[in-house]
Amino acid sequence: MLTEHQLAHFNTFGFVPLRGLFSKDEIDNFNDEFQLKLESTLRCTGLAEDPAKYCSWSSLGSETPHSAKIHEDSRILSIAEQLLGDDFVIRSCNCGSYVNVTPWHPDSINFHEHTIKFPIYLQPLDDSNGALRLIPGSHRKPFHEAILNFGLLGLTEKASHTEFSISDIPAYSCNMELGDVFIFDCHIWHASWGGNTDRRMISPIYTKNPKTADEEAMTREQVKNNYSVREELAKDTYAERQPEYPLDWLANTDKDPRRQHWIDYLTKWGYIESFQEVSDHS
Repeated sequence: MLTEHQLAHFNTFGFVPLRGLFSKDEIDNFNDEFQLKLESTLRCTGLAEDPAKYCSWSSLGSETPHSAKIHEDSRILSIAEQLLGDDFVIRSCNCGSYVNVTPWHPDSINFHEHTIKFPIYLQPLDDSNGALRLIPGSHRKPFHEAILNFGLLGLTEKASHTEFSISDIPAYSCNMELGDVFIFDCHIWHASWGGNTDRRMISPIYTKNPKTADEEAMTREQVKNNYSVREELAKDTYAERQPEYPLDWLANTDKDPRRQHWIDYLTKWGYIESFQEVSDHS
């Protein structure tokens, strides 16, 4: 679990580093599985119109057994529970191969949403080759909205409405060695700069089970957004969209109560239904 100092860091700045959470052997296993999946994408088969595009897929399937365990790893779950409470749930766990720059954006602008992300990069990165950049404190509403009004959303190169590019914005560079993990609040503004092709990341995302009417409305909207995002990413990754929640994961053959709670949540709010047609034909 996070120490008091780490917890204060997360609450104050919106993120916290966990150095050496995974071993080199674990990262090597993740990389081996990642490579096998990447080789079947449109980018690597030569079928993509633009091979430089970002590729992404679910890491929950049994064909990647090491990666499939990440979202249920006790080292991560204990922190997710500490930050979100005991009724937290998984929303997704995907692998992504990033290319070039990632423009400034938050993962959420709805403050009825309580979601955290655990990006696990599979190679060392610093501010010169695509490390994640975060604007500390931008997970809090006044500052978050001030940045939105400033015009950073989607900013990559210098544009007519601003004289700044990604690298000009004051930010914290998440320099990392193999095995490091950075946890961040999904309201925080983030980007990357200087990276080339194939920056590899696995990203478990956890959220708090909605309790209020506003949180429930947010969740229904999130389901729609999640579906549209995954639908768009699929066009650049595989000829046919793959299931977000593979059937072998949904089967929960070990009868794990935590996973079943997550499956019940995903079913109740329509996450699984949105992807069921794909799952039925996979």
